[in-house]
Amino acid sequence: MYDALIKLNSIKDLYSFVDILDKHSGTFEIVANDYVVDARSLMSMLSLDLSKPLELSFDSDEASDILSQLQPFILHE
Repeated sequence: MYDALIKLNSIKDLYSFVDILDKHSGTFEIVANDYVVDARSLMSMLSLDLSKPLELSFDSDEASDILSQLQPFILHE
């Protein structure tokens, strides 16, 4: 299981984020407050407060490739 804190600054970012996840196999979830939604579901993602950072939790054999592609959205401390 892998976790990353992400920030989506625009609707364009949201579309790009979902598009990246759709190209990979695995389970992808966003945890925001008390909600857990499917990170591949555009409608579910639109229901979240995108002005705040979101926690991405996923399990995939392609983790290093996925994390590399998601770098523009990952918050670095």
